Amino acid sequence: MSTHPQRRTSSFLRAGAISASLLLPLTSGLQAGAPSSAADGATRFVEPSALDQLWGLATLYKDEGNPFLQEFKLRGRYHGQYHWLDSEQGNDEGWEDRRSRFGFDARLFDKKIELRADFQSSDGFDPFYNGLVDAFLKWKPSEDFSLTLGRQKVQIGAFDFLQPSTHYSTFERSQIFNQLRVDRASGIVGEGKLGSLTYQAGVYSNDIDLEFGQFGAGLAYGAGVGYDLKHALNLEKADLRFDYLHSDIQEQSTVLNRYEHVFSSTLWLKEGRWSLVTEAYAGSGHSPDVLGFIVQPTYDLVLKKLQLVARYTFSTGNGPDSLTAQTRYEREAPDLTGSGKGDRYQAGYLGLQYFIYGEKLKLLAGVEYADLRGGGNGGDYDGFTALTGIRFYF
Repeated sequence: MSTHPQRRTSSFLRAGAISASLLLPLTSGLQAGAPSSAADGATRFVEPSALDQLWGLATLYKDEGNPFLQEFKLRGRYHGQYHWLDSEQGNDEGWEDRRSRFGFDARLFDKKIELRADFQSSDGFDPFYNGLVDAFLKWKPSEDFSLTLGRQKVQIGAFDFLQPSTHYSTFERSQIFNQLRVDRASGIVGEGKLGSLTYQAGVYSNDIDLEFGQFGAGLAYGAGVGYDLKHALNLEKADLRFDYLHSDIQEQSTVLNRYEHVFSSTLWLKEGRWSLVTEAYAGSGHSPDVLGFIVQPTYDLVLKKLQLVARYTFSTGNGPDSLTAQTRYEREAPDLTGSGKGDRYQAGYLGLQYFIYGEKLKLLAGVEYADLRGGGNGGDYDGFTALTGIRFYF
C-alpha cells in the first residue's frame, strides 16, 4: 500500500489540535470555587454546590432508621467519544456512544444486603436495551467479608478491569487485557480481608447472553490474594495483588473461552499528585500463549482538576497470529489485512483529564500510537489514534 505522509501528518495534527482545544481553555478557571480554610480553624458548614444538589437527585430514598430499606438510588453513566485514526493502513474517524447505562442500587437490612441492576444501550441507542451489565445481590455480614451472587465482573485485572469504568483515565483498556477476552459472567464470588491481606475466590458460568446465560457450557474458577503496602512504603495507596483464573472451555462457551489459564498481577501506587500502576498478564491453553504488561503513570498538573496520563503497553505471543489489534479503533483501518494479527504489540498513550465534578463529570483527550508486527498473513498495523470525549455518571 502506498503511504501519504503529508495527508497523514495533517490529519494527525488536526486531531491533536481539536483534542487540545477541548481542554486547554478550561485551565484559566481551574481554581475558581476552591474552598478556603477558616482563619480561626473552626469547622464550618459548606453549602452543597449546584452540582452536589443535582447529583443528589439520583438518591430517591434514604433513611438510616428504616430496618428494611436504608437507601435506594438510581445509577447511570454515559461515555461518548470521537476518534481520528491515522495509520499506514488507512484513516477513519467517527463518534461513538461508548457506554450508556441505567439502573439502580438498593441497600437493605442494615446495609448487609446490596442489590444492583444495570442495563445498557448500544451505540446510537439502537437497540435501546442491549442486555444487562451488572445484576447481582451482595451479602456483607461484616466489613471484612462479602458474598456476591449474579452477573458481575470476573475477578482478574485489578486495575484495567475491576475498577469502575467511570474511573478509567484512558479511553480504552489495554490491548493485553482485551486480548484475554475476559468479561462479566454469572457466578458467585467471596471476598474478604484479614488485616492487610485481602483474598477472593469465585466460580463462574462460561455461558452468558444478554442476561444470565443458560449455565450449560462449562465453569471457570478464580482465586486471588492482595496485600496493602501503604504503611510499609509510607504512601497514600500501595496495593499489590495476584489473581488467577482457570476456565473449563467447551464448544458452547460464550465467555472466558479464549484461554484456559489467565494470570494477572498488579502494583498500584499513589501519593499526592502522582500515581503509578504496573499490571502484567499471561494467558495460556486453548489458544497460543500470550504475555504482556502495562505501565501507567499519572500526575495532577492542577490538583484534582487537570491530570496528565501516560501509558505504555507491551504484548508478545507464541505464534504469528497470536495477538490482535484493538477493536477500538485500530481494526477500523480500511486497508488492514489479516484482521490485524501479529505476535508483538507496543503502544504509547499520552492524554489529559479535566475534572469538572471529580470522576462524576470529566472531559478527556489523548493520543495513542500503536505498532503490531509479526502477522502470518500481513496483518501488521502502524498508526495513531486521537480521541476526545466526555464521561459522567451518577
